[in-house]
Amino acid sequence: MRTSSGTRSAAAEAVRAELPLLVATRGTWALTAAANLPVFLADHAVCEQQVAMYSLSLAGYYPDDLELVERAGALAAEEVQHFRRVVAILKKRGWPLAGRRPNRWARALRQRIEVGREPITKVDRLLFGAIIEARSCERFTCLLDEIRDSDPEVARLLADLGPAEKRHWEMFRELAAREIPTDELQPRFRGWLEFERELQQTLGVEPTVHG
Repeated sequence: MRTSSGTRSAAAEAVRAELPLLVATRGTWALTAAANLPVFLADHAVCEQQVAMYSLSLAGYYPDDLELVERAGALAAEEVQHFRRVVAILKKRGWPLAGRRPNRWARALRQRIEVGREPITKVDRLLFGAIIEARSCERFTCLLDEIRDSDPEVARLLADLGPAEKRHWEMFRELAAREIPTDELQPRFRGWLEFERELQQTLGVEPTVHG
């Protein structure tokens, strides 16, 4: 169980150690999200929709890449199932869904994609997806620490979704690694991660998945 001092469990630290992220979410975020679960879950449902749509958009951008099309399609289908699970919890509890809303973090990351320069554009689109999923994995693990005993239903959801997000970020990176040599991919990914680290300085203060 995570304490109010911001100490994370050994299990959460082990998950974070396997992620590429350069900075952890601030310690108070999980407390804020746990105290505002209706907001978190409604936002979570929106995020699941958006990732499903983004995955399908990749298949639309690159229809000749059969591996990408198949894996992105499978990811989209999985995200839709996650969306339905979140909606079911919201409906059961009488909590409202949320409409589309600005996501400053995701928007800033997306604007970093270098367009019109293939295969770099493709690599950037995939690295963008990798960071989205990696940060989601970390946040779900942090929140699971906080609510494991107080809300078993949401804890079960997060326990399933954390490992799924880990698989997803690894998939995006694997797909990117096919496009350019390792000695080009690694510094490019590092640049993305450093940019995301800067964004985190102003985040972790709202009870949303990436807020």
